[in-house]
Amino acid sequence: MVVKKVIIFGGTTEGKKVAAFLEREACPYFYSTKTKIDFQAGKYGTYRYGAFTPDTLIDFCEEHTIQLIIHASHPFAEELHQTIYKASLRLNIPVIRFERTYPERLSNELIRYFSSYPEVIRHLLDNNIQQVLALTGVQTIEKLKPYWQTHPTFFRILPRESSVDIAKQSGFPKENLILSFPSEDTQHELDVIKKYHIKAVITKESGDSGFLSTKIKVALELNIPLFIIQRCELPVSFITVKQEKELAVAIFKTGIFSPVERIKGNT
Repeated sequence: MVVKKVIIFGGTTEGKKVAAFLEREACPYFYSTKTKIDFQAGKYGTYRYGAFTPDTLIDFCEEHTIQLIIHASHPFAEELHQTIYKASLRLNIPVIRFERTYPERLSNELIRYFSSYPEVIRHLLDNNIQQVLALTGVQTIEKLKPYWQTHPTFFRILPRESSVDIAKQSGFPKENLILSFPSEDTQHELDVIKKYHIKAVITKESGDSGFLSTKIKVALELNIPLFIIQRCELPVSFITVKQEKELAVAIFKTGIFSPVERIKGNT
């Protein structure tokens, strides 16, 4: 029987990189996401989906003898951050955070950073900013409702039925939804903003994986404001790495895989 000592929280480019690394190293693992996605686990992986609470994550880790958590999910998965932190603290399991890279924060009159959605809403209302494009994801439609209820707003969301349903449940006007994937294509992003006569953009500090550098470039080129919701701070107990070499060192420093297990996949 294969003993999987690692659980990866993924659903991101970083999560796929971690899974690929463990496959190459023949290290068995679970790959976990909140909602079901099209993830093809390799020889050493087992995919599962569904949200955890701290208690259910503790139960899962104890049942499967998990000895390492690799947290590679979205930087704005705040509830998951806390769930992992509480479970790892209770079980004394190390957490490696495989973090994406972020462009350096700019000091520019067009690029402004905000710590919360209420803060950016206050700024929009106080300055009577109209015709805004939100690139913050469908889950934030409700958070920005105090603004878009009274001001023209467009949301770009993923072209999925589930995303459209969430927007509909929030009462957001369907005609103001832009159904498409984010892109690093500067010209494509320029065309979207011009087509909908956008005067300002709201986005998250989602790093290079979220094409933040492209959004900044477009805003500066068009001379329109870009309002960026800052990512939350991670628990200090997390071991943060950003490169695959750092990931390898951090994993094998835990000592949970012997050389034989790495070669044979612990079969």
